[in-house]
Amino acid sequence: MGRSKHLITALTVTAVGAALLTGCSSDDPDTDAAQPAASSPAGSPSAPPSAPASASSPAPEESEATAYVEPAECESLGLASDAKLAGKDLAACVTAAFAAYGTGTEYMLNKDRAGTTRFRVGDDPELAGDVDGAGGERAKNSFVFLGGEEWIKSDGAWEKSDSKEAVDAELGRKYRTLSDPQVVSDIVGTFATWKVDTEKALISLENGKDTHAWRITNAAHFDYQGAEMTEYILWIEDDGTPVGAQATSHTGGAPSTVSQHFYDLGEPVTIEAPAV
Repeated sequence: MGRSKHLITALTVTAVGAALLTGCSSDDPDTDAAQPAASSPAGSPSAPPSAPASASSPAPEESEATAYVEPAECESLGLASDAKLAGKDLAACVTAAFAAYGTGTEYMLNKDRAGTTRFRVGDDPELAGDVDGAGGERAKNSFVFLGGEEWIKSDGAWEKSDSKEAVDAELGRKYRTLSDPQVVSDIVGTFATWKVDTEKALISLENGKDTHAWRITNAAHFDYQGAEMTEYILWIEDDGTPVGAQATSHTGGAPSTVSQHFYDLGEPVTIEAPAV
């Protein structure tokens, strides 16, 4: 299937380039290296407390969830214990799985900063989310990407991002770019060979549900947009459903780890332009 448009192009990935996966790293390599994984067989982070209501977080519309049918790209993948998978085939499965669900929610953790994003995939992707502040303030900033336009809320006020000389430093363009689920497929497709663990891992998601998923890792270091990807982990279920990813990268400095969980896939989401 053809690749849909997504934010990694809309927000010009070359502009974030090497910084895309490094996030807001500290200068202490031990601090970032000790970053807890958002998904791992050993455990997962507890669900974050409910974010305060904001203009970017309206109540979801009353609608039925999308019924998921395993895509042909996932059926033919050959997902099994200790299997080796081609990057292009794994990427095609992930892309098709997100497209089959259409919507979902993502939790992202980078060091001590977390964010939650609602998304809608397709030819006209949409995102809306809240990001914690550097000091741990819950949902200090918010963003909406809709119809090719973007809005940012910082200091309690919404603005169109093109009205700012620079994107708000607390929010960061790289966060919103990485929030696009298609980025997972882009990264996976960059490397040729992936290895499936011998056993499934228990993943605890932020919606309170647990699932067992295959842990799939890169066989060697690889480069993605100028960052050296030392380890990339993808967790998917038997039917190709993506439930998590974790990237550890170096860009000429200390390692940085970004963890993601995907949940409530196929559930209705509301993404609206804020009143500015």
